[in-house]
Amino acid sequence: MPTVARMNKLKGVAAQRQAGLTVVIEDVFDPHNLGAITRSCDAFGIQEINIIFDTHPEFDPKEVGKNSSTATNKWLNYRVRHGSENALRALKEEGWHIVATALDPNAESIFEADLSQPKLALLFGNEKDGLSARALRSADRLVMIPMRGIAQSMNVSVTVAVFLYEVTRQRRQKHPGAYAADEAAQQKTLDYFLEMHRHLNRRNKAQRQKRANERLSQSNE
Repeated sequence: MPTVARMNKLKGVAAQRQAGLTVVIEDVFDPHNLGAITRSCDAFGIQEINIIFDTHPEFDPKEVGKNSSTATNKWLNYRVRHGSENALRALKEEGWHIVATALDPNAESIFEADLSQPKLALLFGNEKDGLSARALRSADRLVMIPMRGIAQSMNVSVTVAVFLYEVTRQRRQKHPGAYAADEAAQQKTLDYFLEMHRHLNRRNKAQRQKRANERLSQSNE
């Protein structure tokens, strides 16, 4: 079992997760970027990330980007989906309002867009090509960050952080307290945290035992 301090920490984090807000990543392939994205999601209280594999090979999101995520990727839930159209159709059927981030003449400015919907899915593309045409067609709205420099875009992990900040700011300003996780959601998240805590403890114990056996073997040579 976790210590009292650790349990209080896990309960506190579970209580601060945001309801009705998720991040959707299409075909991200740089593990460092995904790690940075998970770190921002954790910081802004996003518990679940949707990862779409459309044209890129599938990988385990819990095993990539460890350095850039500071292991926050272990504490988040992932829904791995295949094919952009099918994945976004399923999200819409679940009631999500899908906002795609894109440099498009028809896109709203993030400074003007209302991003306080009760069930909002923020959709981001990969580092090289952005969102696919399939994803853009499936989104409910397009929103962009106006750029004042020579570069026309930012790194995807930075873009995710900017959008999560703005969504969180709008939610707190327009609907204070409305998007807190309910007791059932908090308990579900806490149960997951405790399961992960046990898993990490078992893994760390096995690694320590392995290192001890290696040192003993070397000393007997």
